Amino acid sequence: MTRRLQLLTVVVVVVAAAAFVRTQKADDALDPVRIAPDTHKVAFENAFVRVLEVHVPAGKTEPRHRHPHGLSVYLTDWDAKVTIDGRPAQVNQRKSGSFAWSDAVVHTVENVGKTEGHVLRIELKY
Repeated sequence: MTRRLQLLTVVVVVVAAAAFVRTQKADDALDPVRIAPDTHKVAFENAFVRVLEVHVPAGKTEPRHRHPHGLSVYLTDWDAKVTIDGRPAQVNQRKSGSFAWSDAVVHTVENVGKTEGHVLRIELKY
């Protein structure tokens, strides 16, 4: 299966699952588009999902922000130090072409590697 077909399949599954999951409010003060507009841009949005295109330069720390349930698609290799409220920080190696599901989360992210992190974040609205 090609990467494009895999990505399309994942997007279809996420959109189908969107009918069953509840997400954050549009006026959320911790919305990453409001908190970190230099790294988070809305690439697509409809009644079911919001897709963020995220670019985190090497050395950049994003302020504390919130994501609803969703899927991350990593488009570059990079190292992220993730601090989730109430837990010790973890350094995670992100691999280009990989995917990761996450439940709703409030966190900070620091790019501790030498390359820019490029991510598509598919956030569920329902």
